[in-house]
Amino acid sequence: MRTLTLFISLFLITTIAQAQNEISINATAQVAVPADEIAFQINLNAEAETSQEAYDLHKKREKVLVELLKEHDIKEENIDFEPISINKSYSDQYSRDQKEVIQTSQMVVLTLSDFDIYEQIQITLISNDFDEFSGNFMSSESEKGEEEALKKALNMARDKAELIAQESGVTITGIKNINYSYHHRPPQPMMEMSARKSSDSLLEFDQSVSVSANVSVVYTFEQ
Repeated sequence: MRTLTLFISLFLITTIAQAQNEISINATAQVAVPADEIAFQINLNAEAETSQEAYDLHKKREKVLVELLKEHDIKEENIDFEPISINKSYSDQYSRDQKEVIQTSQMVVLTLSDFDIYEQIQITLISNDFDEFSGNFMSSESEKGEEEALKKALNMARDKAELIAQESGVTITGIKNINYSYHHRPPQPMMEMSARKSSDSLLEFDQSVSVSANVSVVYTFEQ
């Protein structure tokens, strides 16, 4: 069972405005959550000399993808796609023998929690002339990570404000303003290796997604 692992970093900027009796603090806290999902981006495309040929080839590849999704029982809520885009371009554009070609494009994004399926789908796509796809780690616990990081950042800001007030001989009386935001960073390797995977693949190693919360808090104080 995966556990929420916390790696906390702190970045503080502090200013004291005596005229307004305010202490401004910026703080950042970072939390690592397990990467248990993959966003698999597939670019479905085709190229031919005529619009009809390009469209027919596109539909042929689309059929392969649809059958693949059904085979692996990919749920509808885990499939996002854009409409087909068709445009005209020229091959060998720097040559006198350039030809007009018709290209199609359609973006499909799958959210996968089974990493084995991810590799199997790639193999099938390659064997059917798909050449543009990529994957990125995500976490189903990102929202939980955001909340945890936000709590940490707020506590850090509060602790620092109280320390500054104490050392300055003033008393915190309230909060004038709070702003916050989140940021997700690329996955970092975790030290544990999952026992439920046995293949010689890098996917044996658990990954984490870094979620950070940035807060800017303005505290009021009195002498």
